[in-house]
Amino acid sequence: MFSKTDIKGLDLPPKTLCLTYDDGPSPLSAPIGRFLQERGVRATFFVVGKFAAERPAVLKELHDAGHIIGNHTYEHPDAPYYVSVQGDIRDQIIRTNTLIRNYTRNNVIYFRAPYGKWSPEVADELNADLRSSFKHVGPIHWEIPGIDCHYWRLGKSVEETVDAYVKETDKHGRGILVMHDGVADMETVAALNRTLELTRRLIPMLQDRGYRFVGLDEIADPQLKTAQADAFSLRGQNGKLLHYHAENENTLSWTGRLLGDGNEVFTLEEKRDGKIVLRSSDGRYLHVNADTDDVVRLRPECGPGALFDIIPISDGRFVIRSCNGNYLASDPEPSALLRANAPYMRQAWLITYVPVTGAYVKPQTIADRFAQAGRRLRFIRSKLLPR
Repeated sequence: MFSKTDIKGLDLPPKTLCLTYDDGPSPLSAPIGRFLQERGVRATFFVVGKFAAERPAVLKELHDAGHIIGNHTYEHPDAPYYVSVQGDIRDQIIRTNTLIRNYTRNNVIYFRAPYGKWSPEVADELNADLRSSFKHVGPIHWEIPGIDCHYWRLGKSVEETVDAYVKETDKHGRGILVMHDGVADMETVAALNRTLELTRRLIPMLQDRGYRFVGLDEIADPQLKTAQADAFSLRGQNGKLLHYHAENENTLSWTGRLLGDGNEVFTLEEKRDGKIVLRSSDGRYLHVNADTDDVVRLRPECGPGALFDIIPISDGRFVIRSCNGNYLASDPEPSALLRANAPYMRQAWLITYVPVTGAYVKPQTIADRFAQAGRRLRFIRSKLLPR
């Protein structure tokens, strides 16, 4: 699930940095990844989908070197504005996911917003769809900003850029550091990119100054860990939630509501060939035994009968096809028993994704609130005062 606010201020020990790169992959990405591996540093590369489509081998090399691949949208839009004009922000995430999914770790997708721009409305839009929110963590922000591409645009040298990064890093003493292995929206600057040289100079210098580097997935901060517990309910077209019954041959029916007993809460795992499995909150798998009948039951094992296809429709709704070729539907009420008994899509039940977990929100300190108020005041003054 996406947070409504930026993820930053992670619980890191002093002199601990998390290295990230944005806007690749580019021709510089693989050499950067190899150099970091030699230095024992794991980085997160937030990739732009349209570039990832051109360089899948680079994604594999970075993954094999121990690095993390994150999502940076497909075309690098300004997300709050994009959503305000009805841009399909879910598609930006989902298309990129299809390219990076095989190179993620622990079934978690880390996300950084282009330009660091974010809003609660963007989070709400993404969280409404299973495909664009489940097991996602973001938006990952930063403490040490990515000044490199701006320095290249200004004609600054590598030495000047290193000095600026060291000064900013020492100022914070810990946190997430950003560099750019590519430049998503300024081709003239992309031709000037010297971030490979910057990396070769900066990382050893920071290590010599006593800094250590950790990967995003090594940080125990709860802002990064809630995706592991992501869960959801499924609402049928009768308006009721899917509910399982331990006392009734482990069957399921569209008769539930959120009672707090967990019997209407599920998780999802992705398998090969685009298949998924659905699991109940107690860890059992939804399963169809095509040799017996079309009733969906819970089983402790994950066999061929537990594999399903999800076919998205719109607005967080989808249909599900089972191993017997039929779609999930229902017996008539009052039983509303879940069955894989709809041979045609037009007979399938439209199922709606209902998230039941949310992203962890870090409590704000008084200092945080004053700083936020100061930023808002400066923004207002910048709009009102003459230039």
